[in-house]
Amino acid sequence: MLVIFDALKLIQVSVNNHMRSLSLPDVVIDNIAMAGALGGTNENLNGQLVMSLVNLQEESTLKNTQYHRQSANGVVYQNPPVPLNLFILFSALHEDYETALKVLSRVAECFQANKEVSPATVPQALNISSDVKVFLDLYSLTFEQLNHLWGALGGKQVPFLLYRAR
Repeated sequence: MLVIFDALKLIQVSVNNHMRSLSLPDVVIDNIAMAGALGGTNENLNGQLVMSLVNLQEESTLKNTQYHRQSANGVVYQNPPVPLNLFILFSALHEDYETALKVLSRVAECFQANKEVSPATVPQALNISSDVKVFLDLYSLTFEQLNHLWGALGGKQVPFLLYRAR
């Protein structure tokens, strides 16, 4: 299953719908560490709102699910789904700091209005499994964690938001 990719595409479509309604540019899914503004090789990301998966974590609190279910033919054993937390970084790579902050404010506004993102709430998301439901929470880092994150991504911090998608 392509659950990680489906979740990212679903979030991208949701944000793009919100951005288009405000006449703002679309968000692109790409590796922020490759951005030319951060010393990478991809100059096409400059001036963009970039969405990157920066961490993946198994949600251990939801791990205790049944390995079997009742059916007409008796008990069927199956592996339960693996609940994941995706840590998604939205980085505004605009030269104008004020514009970057405005764009990020719109992203936060989008997720404040829509805590759940699913094919039912985003009908424009074609070819995405109806099983995918994503719940987004703003995730805060300590200054030390910020330093480690941006050090691993290339060293230069740009205006960003970090969300945990469950």
